[in-house]
Amino acid sequence: MNNQATSNQTVSNQTIELLQNHRVYREFDSSATVPDSQLNDIIKCAQQAPSWQNGQHYSIINISDKALRQKIVDLQPRNPQIAQCSVFLVFVMDGYRSYLSSETYDGSFEGFKDSDTLITLATDTALAAQNATVAAESLGYATCPIGGLRMIANDLIELLQLPKYTYPIFGLCIGKPSVEMRLKPRLPKSAVYFENQYNTENLPQMLADYEQTILAFNEARERKPYRQKFADYYSQPYVAAAEDWLKAQGFLTKQK
Repeated sequence: MNNQATSNQTVSNQTIELLQNHRVYREFDSSATVPDSQLNDIIKCAQQAPSWQNGQHYSIINISDKALRQKIVDLQPRNPQIAQCSVFLVFVMDGYRSYLSSETYDGSFEGFKDSDTLITLATDTALAAQNATVAAESLGYATCPIGGLRMIANDLIELLQLPKYTYPIFGLCIGKPSVEMRLKPRLPKSAVYFENQYNTENLPQMLADYEQTILAFNEARERKPYRQKFADYYSQPYVAAAEDWLKAQGFLTKQK
């Protein structure tokens, strides 16, 4: 059977429908559980994500201890769903296994200290997290990524006993939603997809139009116009101490 579509056909299947209906849930039924067999499948899917040189530069820590989860919520009170969800996973950029490999073969490990390492490890970790997200949603669960963990990365390093050359970058809540969420509109395809070269010509107008779309969507947690949100966000570092924390973990220490 030929599953390829011609240029004027629209093809849908369960995977495409699942991905195109993704939404973030922030309120969970705390009484719901995820069976170990399904959690195992989710982790196996995460592990099959592509990674640079098959390095699999990530680790996944399941925060199953309720007291430990509450400590994280105390550090991140804007994300109470961490305590409410059935499963909370912390995704960690992980160069420690590469360090052990380097030690085995007497490598210098100097290349790890370069800025490109951050791109490599963050990419591997994000791809694994996305696979886990899709797997969880395919099983009927709701998900919520927690990017705010970057603000408490130094605390998590201690709480989770992370070794050098590792760094926590986000979390993933999985569970049964207690409140349904609407599908949030995205930027138009023409704002993010280009043929052969980047095109800046119409982006200002598309951003202005999208700002109105998001205002009309009227999500309670969005308190600023879309463009203003990012103007404010990038006016100063989001996590001022991040570079120091990264260096303390062995990142960005290459001598110039």
